[in-house]
Amino acid sequence: MTRAFVVRCLAGALLALAMTMAMAQTSEAPAELLDKIRAALASEQGVSAADVKVISAESVNWPNGALGCPKPGRMYTQAIVPGYRVLLEAGGKRFTYNASTRGSYKRCDNALGGTFKPRSAK
Repeated sequence: MTRAFVVRCLAGALLALAMTMAMAQTSEAPAELLDKIRAALASEQGVSAADVKVISAESVNWPNGALGCPKPGRMYTQAIVPGYRVLLEAGGKRFTYNASTRGSYKRCDNALGGTFKPRSAK
């Protein structure tokens, strides 16, 4: 085998792996968003981001702009908002963050209604 052939094979394998990883991210929150949320919780809890563990991250359709966590007396966009529900753990406690696919997120410890609908169940 020539060196050029081996290099081409390795490059092809790496490209296939990268494409597979990119496709896998479509059903869960992107790593960049998870990093932002982990950093926010770490700052709030006074711990390192490395000490914040992602328990789960699932795709959901929020019923409106409240992202599944409405506050009394507030008005929200009345449209389906695609996003994610992220469960984190820090210092032995669990925290829920709700996010949109556009990158906005909020901590939501006491959800006031709304239902979680997986994107596949339209």
